[in-house]
Amino acid sequence: MTTATLSTNGSPKAVSILGVDVVPFESYAEAVKCAEETIASRRKTFWVAINPEKIQTALGDTQLRSVLAEADVGLCDGIGVAIAARLLQGVKLRRCTGCDLFFHLMARAAEKGWKVFLLGASPESSGRACARLVERFPGLQIVGHRDGYFNDSSEVVAEVNASQADMLFVAMGSPRQEYWISEHREALHPPFCMGVGGSLDIASGEAPRAPRFFQKTGMEYFYQVIFRPGWSAGVRWRRTLSRLSFMMAVLRETMAGRGNRCRTVASASHAGSGGKHA
Repeated sequence: MTTATLSTNGSPKAVSILGVDVVPFESYAEAVKCAEETIASRRKTFWVAINPEKIQTALGDTQLRSVLAEADVGLCDGIGVAIAARLLQGVKLRRCTGCDLFFHLMARAAEKGWKVFLLGASPESSGRACARLVERFPGLQIVGHRDGYFNDSSEVVAEVNASQADMLFVAMGSPRQEYWISEHREALHPPFCMGVGGSLDIASGEAPRAPRFFQKTGMEYFYQVIFRPGWSAGVRWRRTLSRLSFMMAVLRETMAGRGNRCRTVASASHAGSGGKHA
């Protein structure tokens, strides 16, 4: 672990971005180590990837805001969140995307013998993802998988628990996956639960991953907006508008903070000046 202050769940102490907590992991290795300690202790934790859209939605959705507040670890899942952290808190956040962390955790699960359950995506995508992950990470134990199209959640919870999985990854899209984990968290036995969005579609090959350049520069979202199959023009526009609204909210908060600091400095200066003449 880094020398950063630690929270009660063993991760570095979170920073707040417009009321949503994000953990400043220095690397994927540090995040994986934190997950490893959680699984070893059998302490239940709920991890969620935090991107600009999720924060913007939470600003106007009290239910989502409450669910995100319940999460034990929020990941910096996007360059927009990192920029916001720098502007609002003066903190440098390294990106730790949910998709990339998912693959890092698969690698460690294969090494450690952790049992994995995958929930979500279409039946075809779920099946292909399992086959490809086992091929890519020899020794990986996927003890169960199920698509995201079901009506009886209690049956799904029972299936997850019967598998004796150590890790549950839920790929049902946001915020549905966060709501589902939050609602059934007490009943679920796996100590590690995490929402992974479209990661199973990427693992299966159904959805293309952005070229390395876009990943490294934090511009993966813009590639997805243009090339992601299955997104209608309305969806592309709505998601882009949400991100623009998020940045506007960050800028307003930044300017308000600077204004307050300027007034505080001016007041202190005035008080000091008055004291000299007294």
